[in-house]
Amino acid sequence: MNRLVFRLCFLFSLLASSLLPAEEGEKAGGAVRPLVLLTNDDGINSPGIKALMKELPKVADVVVVAPATNNSGVSQSLTYRGDLKVYKREVPEELKGLPQKPVALYAVEGTPATCVLLGLSNFTRGRPFDMVISGINPGSNIGADGNLSGTVGAARMGVDMGVAALAVSSSAGMKNMPHVAQSLAKLLGQVFSVGAEKGVLLNVNYPGGGPEKWNGAAVTGVGAGKYQIAYRQLTEEERKASEEKNKEAEGATPQPNEGALLFRARFGRSEEEPAEGTARHAIANGKISVTSIPSLSLKADVANKRVAASRKKLAGLAFFK
Repeated sequence: MNRLVFRLCFLFSLLASSLLPAEEGEKAGGAVRPLVLLTNDDGINSPGIKALMKELPKVADVVVVAPATNNSGVSQSLTYRGDLKVYKREVPEELKGLPQKPVALYAVEGTPATCVLLGLSNFTRGRPFDMVISGINPGSNIGADGNLSGTVGAARMGVDMGVAALAVSSSAGMKNMPHVAQSLAKLLGQVFSVGAEKGVLLNVNYPGGGPEKWNGAAVTGVGAGKYQIAYRQLTEEERKASEEKNKEAEGATPQPNEGALLFRARFGRSEEEPAEGTARHAIANGKISVTSIPSLSLKADVANKRVAASRKKLAGLAFFK
């Protein structure tokens, strides 16, 4: 009798579990897809993040938590004074017909690093994120540039919180975003298959031109590089033009310039020959550069071991062959 009751209970539990809805992210066979937090510094409506919204769901479940407006150059700064406004968004119209889409989108009136902290603690879908991905940034983020970049700053916040992270930038600017996103999805599929190192940021930079001009990929070091930024004082003619533009800007509140000296940032490129093995050298030779950078929250010996493990895993991937 007890054996009969046990068998009936067992059969009932099997039937009940078969009627329950599968967890989000599960595939046939019970394998759970990686969960990715996608952000950027150019804003949730930028072409770069939209390209990733299209391609990343092919290899992972994607939750988008990105700035509502452009936040370029804010590094890892946080928005923490006052209440943080967050808006739930629909999937962009051009992605609605696709079989695989992001599972949720949120626009945040805050910095990229703030988006990461918010997402990791509030939009987990009932399970921890496997990776933070930031980009695609129009313009490379190599060497010291990464210290200023909001794109890299968002990914760095991810690794500082103990999660694997990736920042992706393209030297081609706004061109070829779809191709960069397709290529990155291939890389991520391979990275997920071997496991990404927690606390290690993968800084990925694509060279200029289209895929036909790319010359493979390389696992690179950070490399040296000085900031090429200077501030130039505006001439009187430029000053007047700036004031007129300010007046004509739709919805803008004119800012009084009386008594103020006006300066404008000017960016340049280093003339030094890049050292072999660095990200800058790879880009100069048409290669996709992938650099493993540890979180500053790790002890030196742990950081070195994780970077070495990350580089070894990357070197074994077909993406670099």
